[in-house]
Amino acid sequence: MGTSGERPAAWLCAAGLVGTAHAAFSIHWAMGGTWLLDTVGATGDRLGSAGVAGTVALAAVGLVKAFVAWGPLLTRRWIGFAAGLARRLWFFAGLVLAIYGVVLTAVGLVALTGALGEPTDRTSLLGHALLWDPLFAFWGGLMLRGLALAHAPRPSARRPADAQPSVAGRDRDALVSAR
Repeated sequence: MGTSGERPAAWLCAAGLVGTAHAAFSIHWAMGGTWLLDTVGATGDRLGSAGVAGTVALAAVGLVKAFVAWGPLLTRRWIGFAAGLARRLWFFAGLVLAIYGVVLTAVGLVALTGALGEPTDRTSLLGHALLWDPLFAFWGGLMLRGLALAHAPRPSARRPADAQPSVAGRDRDALVSAR
């Protein structure tokens, strides 16, 4: 637990919920749904019309997102080699999500101003700049914060040098120094 009393599980749970939202849309589109499909652009159109291969690809993307969403919370109490490997994997995933989301949100917002030329698909650009890419950044940020809190060094139980010892501590110190 962090020194400020923050709970890593709460941050990882929030990251899981945001990631689940991302995963749910991929699975929704894999099952033939079209809500917000126009906000992902040509990729969504191609996968949506690719038949069985597109359905399998979208379902796989949704399952991977769900795995990444809840993996850090479910593996946070692991120990040993697997725990170290899992922590590195989740930290890397959080970094990728956060950096990808921030960079593409920034580029999308600049593109919306027209500074990079007239957008060919404004709906898709709006979807990425204002919904999907910020959601990736938020997901990654929540995951990184939860992981940082979960694996932060614990404060030492030893008393500071300038602290006054308890009565029992003074008695023990007196006995040790009398020897």
